[in-house]
Amino acid sequence: MKTLGLYIHIPFCERKCNYCDFYSVCISKERADEYISALCQHIKSEAHLYKDYVFDTVFIGGGTPSILTSAQLELLMQTVKKELSISESAEITIEANPNSITKEGLKTYLSNGINRLSIGLQSTDNEALATLGRLHTLEDFSESYRNAREAGFKNISIDVMYGLPGQSVEGFNKTLDSVCEFEPEHISLYCLKIEENTPFGKRKNELSLPTDDEEYEMYMSMCKKLNEHGYVQYEISNFSKEGYFSRHNKKYWLCQEYVGLGPSAHSYFNGVRYSYSNDLDKYIKEAVACVPERINEVAEEQSFTEKMDEYVMLRLRLKDGVCVNEFKNHFGVDFEKEYPSMQKFVKSGHVVKENTVYRFSESGFFVSNFILTEILHF
Repeated sequence: MKTLGLYIHIPFCERKCNYCDFYSVCISKERADEYISALCQHIKSEAHLYKDYVFDTVFIGGGTPSILTSAQLELLMQTVKKELSISESAEITIEANPNSITKEGLKTYLSNGINRLSIGLQSTDNEALATLGRLHTLEDFSESYRNAREAGFKNISIDVMYGLPGQSVEGFNKTLDSVCEFEPEHISLYCLKIEENTPFGKRKNELSLPTDDEEYEMYMSMCKKLNEHGYVQYEISNFSKEGYFSRHNKKYWLCQEYVGLGPSAHSYFNGVRYSYSNDLDKYIKEAVACVPERINEVAEEQSFTEKMDEYVMLRLRLKDGVCVNEFKNHFGVDFEKEYPSMQKFVKSGHVVKENTVYRFSESGFFVSNFILTEILHF
């Protein structure tokens, strides 16, 4: 059978962080109960669309999924497993914040087949965490991480940010050293991006942010340090121990199909891309009525050139890069003739050519957005 990924959005937070522009609202138990009920109804009403598919990855993201009660999470997972065909070897991930991870919740995750935990640490500096608007401390994270290991989790990812207000290169390296001491199987490292409609965005000029040179030094330092600790960089921002890359996220980068459920969730299924509006009330009302409206519903009507550009852009996010032979088999044209500008970045050292593969170097990853605007057709 064909495989799919499943993304489930949990649009609740105890409080919005100062940098976050993902769709979420403040939680109440009654509202969460109402949402989970509507979400389960949506799954039941659409299950017939996926009868010929097996879901080999499930990702419960947010928002703050770990804010759900054990009863809410169990109802959701029981519905998913009853209505959809979930592979016995599926990677099932839940995102969690340290302040909302409980021993009871961890047991519920494992008993319902969740086998991968993605914890949002962001920094090991308590002052930086307060600046970000996080509700936890390093001590909270340490306790949550220890509880997760004791509960039986053998696949844990930690999210970390760099380029934070007031952060020095030395301070970031201290965070990296601390994170490596926990020995997670996977680490995601993201540079802080100031989004317009966030508390940080509204006072951007007041923030003391690291310079571009300092951010570059942080990025190169993390590549070197994590490699020394046995982590493989398999994507621009993601590092893992051997065999622990995120199977779900890799679907996105390889243009594989997935289904997204919940307000703001995006899908790529049966050659069609679509999403749901950022409106919890609207989603609940329509899901209960079994007619959630898909917005931005666009059939895969890209031009030939657009399809090539998307293929190149997504694969260059991965350390594996673009294989010219696979590109030609897929599109029937010569990669080097289609993307002649790539050669100048090979000469500059930002792109590495190894036999039939082009991929970004570590320095190339850092300026990948600029390089892509130079080499792609759009």
